Amino acid sequence: MPDAVNQPDDAIARATSHYQPAQLSPAEFELFVASLFESLASTRALSELRVENHEVIRGVDGAYDFDATVRFDVAGMEFLILVEAKCHRNPIKRELVQVLHQKLQSVGAQKAVLVSTAPFQSGALEFALAHGIALVTVTEGRFTYETKSAGRSSVLSRAEAAAYGLPIFVGHGYSRGDSPGSVRVTVMSPEYPEYLAEHFLPSQ
Repeated sequence: MPDAVNQPDDAIARATSHYQPAQLSPAEFELFVASLFESLASTRALSELRVENHEVIRGVDGAYDFDATVRFDVAGMEFLILVEAKCHRNPIKRELVQVLHQKLQSVGAQKAVLVSTAPFQSGALEFALAHGIALVTVTEGRFTYETKSAGRSSVLSRAEAAAYGLPIFVGHGYSRGDSPGSVRVTVMSPEYPEYLAEHFLPSQ
C-alpha cells in the first residue's frame, strides 16, 4: 500500500483512510480502546497488566493527564504505555503526534499510542513512523468486508457482519512496509491480541 511520504504534510495519509470512520459514541470508543489493551493480558509472559483511565503522571516538565495508561511487567522489568484517544472527525495533524512524543520523553514511558476515529495527515503518519509512536484508526468490522450483488458492492449491516463473525469495531495500526515508500496495515482487535502485541509490546 502506498505510503504518505511523498504527499504534503497536511494531506490525508491514504493508508489511514482506506475504510469509513466508525459510527460509535464516545462511550463506545472508550470501551473499545480499553478492550484493545486489556486483551494484551492473554499474550506472552506478561504479569500484573493494569489499564487505568485518565491517569496523571508527573514528568520532568510538568504533570500530564493521559486518556489511558497501560502498565505491565516482562521478565521482572516494568513497562509503561501511554494512550491518547481522539474521538475526532477531522484528520489528525502532525502536531498532536509530536506533543505525544514529547510527553513520552518527559515521563520516561516505553511506548505511546494515539488511537483515533479520524484518519491521520501525511505528516502525522511520517513523524509517528520515524519516532516509534503507534497510530491506530478505528472503523467497523462491517466496513472491511464487501459483498457484491449484480455487479454492485454493498456494505453489510451490523447484524449481517455479526453473522459472518466480524467484530463490531476494529482498529488498524501502521508500520513501514517491506518496500520503500510503503506502509503495512495491521488489524487491531481484542480478537487478535497477537497483532496488538507486535505493535505495542517490547520484542523479546
